Amino acid sequence: MENVIFTTHTTEELTGLIGQAVQEAIKNSLSVITSTPPSEKLLTRKECSEKLKISLVTLNEWTKRGLIQSYLIGGRVLYKESEIEKSLHQVRTVKY
Repeated sequence: MENVIFTTHTTEELTGLIGQAVQEAIKNSLSVITSTPPSEKLLTRKECSEKLKISLVTLNEWTKRGLIQSYLIGGRVLYKESEIEKSLHQVRTVKY
């Protein structure tokens, strides 16, 4: 069984305890944010089509077929630059 201890605190003490807990939580959050690597570059539909040298219609069709992964962020369709590079495949020409 757990022991429960009740103590009384004034409003100023309670405010100070809560303030310290919030400051520690913010410091922990900031350390996590600064330790993560920078986010990957996202391309708009136009930038992606220019990079691949295809039309916007073709890009839309490739996205629908699942050849390229897209992300909807804030009502905008964006593409990760690394995933665009991965989606390109080397084609070997065979002479008969």
